[in-house]
Amino acid sequence: MLSKGAFVLALAVLAAVITAQGPPRELFCATASELGLAGESSALMFSVFEKGSWRPAAAYIEPENVTFILVPLLTRSDTDLTKAAVPGRLTPPLLKNETVVCFEAAPGRPAAPPPAPGVLIAVERKGEKYHVFVARASDIDNPANFTIPLPGRPAGQRPDKVEIGRPAAGRGAGRESQPEATVQQTQTLSYWAAFKLHKLTSTSLAPGACLSTEFDVPEGTQQAAVVLTGGTTPGTYQYTIINAFNPSNRWSDTVTVLPGSLQTVVKWLPPGRAQYSVTICNRNSGTAAVYASALVYVTNQQYFRNDVIRTPRLYIYTALPQYCNTYGICPVNTHVIQNSYFVIPGFYVDSASQIFVDIYIKVPRQSATLDTVYVKWGDVPIGSLTGYNSGDFRIFHGTITVPTSLLVFLLPTYGLGGSIVIGPFTIYANSPYEVEVKMAVRKPQELAPAGDATVYNTWIRRFRESLLVLDKRAFIADLDFVKASGTGHFVISTRPIIDIDTSPWAKYTYVSFYVRFYDGSMNPIAVAGGAASSVSTTSWWGSVLRQIGIASVVLQLYELIKGTIDALKGVATGFPVIGYVTFAMDALVNAAEASVSVERVDLYTLKITLWTGGYDRVPLVARIYLAEARVPQYVAVTRVEYWTGPLEPWVTVYWVDRPVLPYTSYADVSGAGGVTYFPYRTLTCGVQESQGYPIDRCDRAYYR
Repeated sequence: MLSKGAFVLALAVLAAVITAQGPPRELFCATASELGLAGESSALMFSVFEKGSWRPAAAYIEPENVTFILVPLLTRSDTDLTKAAVPGRLTPPLLKNETVVCFEAAPGRPAAPPPAPGVLIAVERKGEKYHVFVARASDIDNPANFTIPLPGRPAGQRPDKVEIGRPAAGRGAGRESQPEATVQQTQTLSYWAAFKLHKLTSTSLAPGACLSTEFDVPEGTQQAAVVLTGGTTPGTYQYTIINAFNPSNRWSDTVTVLPGSLQTVVKWLPPGRAQYSVTICNRNSGTAAVYASALVYVTNQQYFRNDVIRTPRLYIYTALPQYCNTYGICPVNTHVIQNSYFVIPGFYVDSASQIFVDIYIKVPRQSATLDTVYVKWGDVPIGSLTGYNSGDFRIFHGTITVPTSLLVFLLPTYGLGGSIVIGPFTIYANSPYEVEVKMAVRKPQELAPAGDATVYNTWIRRFRESLLVLDKRAFIADLDFVKASGTGHFVISTRPIIDIDTSPWAKYTYVSFYVRFYDGSMNPIAVAGGAASSVSTTSWWGSVLRQIGIASVVLQLYELIKGTIDALKGVATGFPVIGYVTFAMDALVNAAEASVSVERVDLYTLKITLWTGGYDRVPLVARIYLAEARVPQYVAVTRVEYWTGPLEPWVTVYWVDRPVLPYTSYADVSGAGGVTYFPYRTLTCGVQESQGYPIDRCDRAYYR
C-alpha cells in the first residue's frame, strides 16, 4: 500500500469518461487494496501512454448506495423527512480494501515521463504487461491527458500480477491562488470556458445524417476541444474539423460515446487564434440525439467579473411528527437514515478562472459519521472539511478552492446539473441541522481580450449576483448588470426550480439587492436615481426572446441550462439532477401581481427589490434603468436580503460596506480601447453568434 505521504490524492472524481480514442481497450479490475489505493480518496485520474503520447484511460470505481437529502424540501414546515430522502449512489469518499477499481491499461511500459506527479501501476496477464498512470487533480496542469472514472463496476479481466511503481516526481502540485482583497482594472486571466454549439445539437439525427457549424477561439487560446455532452445517444460518430485560417490543419476520424458518459471529447485542438469548421455525422443504425459544446482554455488580458451564488443559512428540522406524543415530545432515534448526503441545487457555471466554495454545516454530534465531510459538485468530489465540536453539535466550515483541472469536466454540463452534495452523515428524525453554501466565480466577461472594441460596444453581461431562495419555496433570483460601451442596465429575474416546492401558500417573496458604483480609486460614486420597467413573465420557446431586447441576453442562459439538465436526466447519473419548472407561454405576458421597486437608500446606494407576487412556477424578468452621477469604473452588490411571508422576518443574507473578495459580486464596467479584434460574443448568450448579430439581444437566427 502506498504511504499517504507519498500519494495524498485530491478530490477529483466525476461520473464521466472523457476520451477521444473510441471504445476502451480491455478493462482490468482489481480491489483498491491490491492496487495500493485503499484508504485513499476516490478522486483518482487515469492516463495511459500509447502511440507516442499520454491520453485519457477509461476507468470505473465501484459506487456505494447512499441517500440524498434534498435540503429545500426540509425548509418547509409541511414536509417530513421521508419525503426529502432520495436513494442514489456515489463513489465512496475513501476507497475501502474491497472497493473494485476497473481501468483501461495500455500494452508495455511508457517511453516518456508521466504528465504529472502520481503513480504508475503495471498489471500482467498471461505473460503480457500493461500499464495505467494515476494522478491527483491538483497536480495536473493538462487535464486533456486524463479522465476521471465513472461510478460503476463493468466486467473486466483480473490481472495475474499487480506491480505498483514509485510515485512519479512530475512537476509538483501547483499552488492554489488565494482570494484577493482588491482587483486591478484589467488583468491576465487564465480560464476555462464552455459554450453550446447550437447547430451541432439535434434530438433526431437520422442514420448517416450530418450536422455542421463553425466557431472561433481568441488570441491566447492554449487548448480547445469539441465535446459531446450528456444526452448524446451512445454509439459511433464521424467528425471532420478544419481550421479555416490554416486548412492544412484538418482532422477526420470517428469517436465513440460510451453508455452513461456525461461528456466525450471529440478532438483536442492546438493552441492559437483559429476559426474551426466542424461536421458531426451519425454512424449508428438508428436515430441519435446529439448535444455538442466547445471547450476552451485561454490566457489573455481581461475585464474580469466576480459572480457570487449564495444561499441563506437554512435552519432545518427533520420532522417526523407521527412519532411525537400528545405532549409534543418527538424522539430523535425513531427514524435514522444512514450514509446520507445533503443536496443543495442551483450552482451553475459556464466559465471560470477560479471557483471558491464556502460551506457551513451544523449537525448533531451523533450525525457526524466521520471527522471529515466531503463536498461534491454533482458527482465530482471537489474537497473536504474537518469538523469541530460545539456543545452538542459538530460544525464543518471552510472554503474549498476547486482544482482548476476539474473545470474541464464541470463546465460543459453546467456543473452536472448544479447540485452541491455534502456528506456522509447519519440523519436522525426530529433533529435540527443548519446548512449554508456560497460560491464565488472569478471569470472573464467575454472570450474577447480586454480592449476589444468590437465586442465591448455590444451588450454583454458584466456580473451576476444569484440568491438561491430555498426557504419555503425554491427559485433562483438573479441580478445581472448588462452594459455596452455607454449605458448600463440591471436586469432582475427569477428561475423557479422544479420538483422541490409545490406549496401554494409560499408563493409570495421579496428579494432585495443593494448596489454601489465606484471610480478607478474605489471611491463610491453618487447615484442620481433609477427606474424599472414592468415585470414580465416569459418562456424560452417561441419568439418572445426576440421581443424583449436586452432581457433576452440574461434569460438565454436559462434556456441553455434547462436544455442541458433535461439531457442529463436521460443519463443514469446516480445523483439528483434538479431542473427548472416547465411552462407553456409563447408570448410576452404582463405579470400584474409582481413588481420591481428602485430606490436610493443613501447618496451612493441603489436598492432594487423584486416582489414575486403569485408567480412561483414561472420565470419573471424586469429591466432597471439607471441615472449615474458620472461614469463608474466598478460595480458591486453590497447587501442581499429577502422576505418569505407575513409571519417571517426579513433575512439579511449578506452585508458589507465595500467589496470584499471573493464573496462579493463585483465587476469592471469600463469601456474598451479597440486594441484587438474578436468579432463574436460567446459567453454573453452561452452560444457563439455569427457576425451581424443584434447588439441588444440573443437571437437564434445568428447562433453558430
